Amino acid sequence: MVKVDKRKLYHLDWYLIINGLALFAIGIMNLVSATSSFYSGSYNFIIKQLIALAIGIVIISIIINFDYRAIAANAKLFYFLSLVSIVLVLVWGMAAGGARRWISIFGISFQPSEFIKPVMVFMLAYLLHEKKRDKILLGLKDILIPLAWVVVPVVFIVFQPDLGTGVIIFLVFLAMIWFVGLKKSTYATLLSAGIVLPLIAWQYVLRPYQKQRIYTFLNIDSDPLGVGYHTKQAIIAVGSGKFFGKGYLQGTQHKLQFIPEHHTDFIYTVFAEEWGFFGSILFFLLFITFINRCMKISQQAYDELGSIIAFGLGSIIFFQFAINVLMNIHLAPVVGIPLPFISYGGSSLISVLISVGLLLNINMRRYMF
Repeated sequence: MVKVDKRKLYHLDWYLIINGLALFAIGIMNLVSATSSFYSGSYNFIIKQLIALAIGIVIISIIINFDYRAIAANAKLFYFLSLVSIVLVLVWGMAAGGARRWISIFGISFQPSEFIKPVMVFMLAYLLHEKKRDKILLGLKDILIPLAWVVVPVVFIVFQPDLGTGVIIFLVFLAMIWFVGLKKSTYATLLSAGIVLPLIAWQYVLRPYQKQRIYTFLNIDSDPLGVGYHTKQAIIAVGSGKFFGKGYLQGTQHKLQFIPEHHTDFIYTVFAEEWGFFGSILFFLLFITFINRCMKISQQAYDELGSIIAFGLGSIIFFQFAINVLMNIHLAPVVGIPLPFISYGGSSLISVLISVGLLLNINMRRYMF
C-alpha cells in the first residue's frame, strides 16, 4: 500500500501543481487589494477562499486514488446528481442580485452550476471516446445525443439566470466534439445553427438587461449611466496601469467603487491597474502555460477517454480565462464568468481544483497501467 502511494506521489504532475499554486497565490494577493476598500475588510474573503482551497486539496487527494475510467463509468450518476442540485436551485435557491444561483445548507452556500462543468466533460467524454478511439468522424446524428445531455442543464442554468455558465458549457461541448473530429457536413450544419440560434436566443431567451449588455458592447455609449459607465471605468482602470502599474494596493478605480464586482467578475481590472502591462504579460503567461500543460496531458494520456477528458477540462479553464479578460477590456459582452484561481468564490475555486485533481489523475495513470 505504501508502495502505491509513493508511485502516485512520484508521478504527480508537479509542473501543473506549482503553476496552479502560483496562480492561486496571485489571486489571494489580488483579492486582498480588491477587498481592501470593503467596509468589512478583506479578511473574511481571504479566510473563505483559503477554506475553499483546503476543501479542494482534500477532494484532489480523494480523486487521484480512483481510476479516472471508473469515475467516467459513473458519469451518468454524477450528471443526474448535479442536475438535481441545479433544479433545486430554482425551487429553494438563494436569490441575490436578481439571480437564484446558490443553495445554502447549514449556513454554507454553494453554486451547483459551477460543479456541473467538470461533470459535463466526463459525461461527454464517456459518450464520445469510442468514436475517437475508432477514428470515426462525427455526423449530425452522432452529436444529437451528446447535445441533448448538454442542453438540459444549460436550460435550467440560463433560467437562474446564469448565462455565463451556460455559454461556457456550450463552448466546451463544441470544443470537445471538434477535438473528436467532425464530418464536413456537420461543420456546415453547426455553422448554419450558429447563425440561426443566436437570433432565436435574442428573441425568446435573453432578458432585457442581457440584451442591454450586448448593445453596450456594440456601442459603449448606448447605456452611459449603466453598463456603459462601468465598462468605461474598467477600461480606464486597465489603461491607467500603463506599463508597470500603479503599485500593489495603490489602485484607485476599485477603491473608489467605480468598478462593480471587482472582487469577482472584474477582478482582472484590479490586477491590471496595479501591475500594468508588464505584470499582465506575466499573468497571461502563467495561464497559457497552465492551459498548455492541460493540452500536454491530453496528448500524452494513456487512452482516448483520458485524452478527451483532459482536453475538455483544459477548455473550461481556457474559455473562462479568455472571456473574462476580454470582457474586462471591452472585447466581449459583460457576462458573469469568474477568472479561474483569481476571482473570489468558493464554488468556482473548488470546481477548478476538481479539474486539477482529474488532470493529475489522468497524467498519473499513464505511468501506472
